[in-house]
Amino acid sequence: MSLDPKVLTGCHSRKGMRRRALLASVLAASGSIAGCSSATLPGSGSSTKTPRSSGPPGDTTPTGQFQYDAHHTGVSDTTAPKLVNQRWRSRISPTDGGLSVADGRVVVAGGGSLVALSVDGGDQLWDAGLAHDVLAPPTLTGDTAYVTGWSAGDWEGGAVAVDLATGGESWRALPDQDVSSAVTLADDTVYVGGALDDPSVVALDAVDGREQWRVEAGEYAPTPAVADGLAIAGGGEQSVVYGLDAVMGTERWRVDVDGSVWGAPTVVDGRVYVGTRAGSVYALSVADGTRQWRVPVGDDLRGSLAVADGTVYAPDIEGGALHAVSTEGEEQWSTTSESSVYAPTVAGDAVVYTDRFRAYCLDAAGGDERWQFTPRDRQMSDMVFTGVQCPLAVHDGEVYVASSGGDVSALGPSG
Repeated sequence: MSLDPKVLTGCHSRKGMRRRALLASVLAASGSIAGCSSATLPGSGSSTKTPRSSGPPGDTTPTGQFQYDAHHTGVSDTTAPKLVNQRWRSRISPTDGGLSVADGRVVVAGGGSLVALSVDGGDQLWDAGLAHDVLAPPTLTGDTAYVTGWSAGDWEGGAVAVDLATGGESWRALPDQDVSSAVTLADDTVYVGGALDDPSVVALDAVDGREQWRVEAGEYAPTPAVADGLAIAGGGEQSVVYGLDAVMGTERWRVDVDGSVWGAPTVVDGRVYVGTRAGSVYALSVADGTRQWRVPVGDDLRGSLAVADGTVYAPDIEGGALHAVSTEGEEQWSTTSESSVYAPTVAGDAVVYTDRFRAYCLDAAGGDERWQFTPRDRQMSDMVFTGVQCPLAVHDGEVYVASSGGDVSALGPSG
């Protein structure tokens, strides 16, 4: 049976015990918070709400987004340092959403806020309270940040366009939905993944936020990759990958896989690469979804992949590992980590990534470690925040890491 795009008839959300239990489990699973206190937590929604800005976005050309482009290749256009030195460190509220870097700004998502810092020295430019929690990095253009959030109490969620000059809100769509994934921006359209209790993948006009189409794909469907006229979406809790018409939302193809698909698909050279929570990497044809190969490599490939130079890099959440597989389906190497591995970045001849404790840089060809960076812990009353809960970013030869404790670090070349 084909998927049918739905016309917007209102937002559906079942708040209550299930939602609160799930958010609590996200924090508990991180291993980063001990004790209890009235201090500010990620997801506390305690920031001051950002005001509305004066006008809509004027620039819809992406300069920075999740996994670097609409194909979600995970490939930076720069190289990672061979050795690193902490050029600056800036402390903000505890952070769990990730960051994007472009046009002289480091824009960080965490707690319920979006925070802009200067690339030069880490000085804070603005801090905008947007939602109860913001769990994914923003997508940037020359004048706008697009980000998603969770709602609770007086806080709205959904997808938000934020003025990069002031931190003011330009528009908000899907305000009652709890969206955990980043958005994808392509061809003046913002694509939003599924949410808690809402299986819809939604396409929005990037200028005014108006809904263009929606398709039921699966609860927690990740943000689609956009390529060759298609929006390619994972099924979230459903063990399916969909190829949808990027303009109309109509289904072109669907493929069943061996586990749920929480990580955003990656498109490179006519193929779609996805990981499943059953631990497999799939290669599919972009044109019709035909399976090219499947390789079981890990325990839970919940994160997004990176693909470059004939190699697929797959992060393993449960197994605490990064797996390298050739684009022809042959296992190359694996490296173990202390805990969950987040979406990797390929930067030149290196692959860099975070787990729940630190950032790592490996030789992309063989997996040998070049360096690691451990952020400092942060004590707030009787709580201790430690480690990292989000992917890093590589920009202009430097690595940017946001720690759970709210330290944003710029790691430049040593010496």
